[in-house]
Amino acid sequence: MDCRKDIEFRKPNFNDIEEIESFKQEFIDNNSGMDGTGKLSDLSAKEWLRLNQKMEHESTPELVKYLQYGLFRGKRLLGLIDIKLELRGYLVEFGGHIGYCVRPQERRKGYGKLMLQKALEVCKEINLNKVLITCLEDNIASSKIIEACGGVYEKTVFDDKNYQESLKRYWIDLDKKI
Repeated sequence: MDCRKDIEFRKPNFNDIEEIESFKQEFIDNNSGMDGTGKLSDLSAKEWLRLNQKMEHESTPELVKYLQYGLFRGKRLLGLIDIKLELRGYLVEFGGHIGYCVRPQERRKGYGKLMLQKALEVCKEINLNKVLITCLEDNIASSKIIEACGGVYEKTVFDDKNYQESLKRYWIDLDKKI
């Protein structure tokens, strides 16, 4: 884990546009999924930031309200994590409240766990005290992160709508954890 003081957990903003585009390109170059980034894979950084601002305050038929955060070391974007403020449809069974990803070059350094810990603090602040998090059944790193942050395994479900793979469901009860 990089413990320097320049690690910051915050909402991405328009000053981060170039870094967001670089982050996105690294995922494309590595053919890696970008969970926890909302629609970043489909939008420019500027459009994505505008959508994030809108979705903090209103939901649409396709999207629920959410908060988007990033973990930064200086100006470098290390990872993104979103907190859905409500669950409906796909999210109830498969998606959960929180999704996240760590930049491919920055994996295995503790940033995923740090982001999830910080996101759970936000959840507690906004009175979202029981949090559902899912991960692909074969994503051992994510399972370990979720469990280290208090995740209690509920069950494995087959996602026949998006991934066409099995997902592990975990609950974190923040009334008991923090």
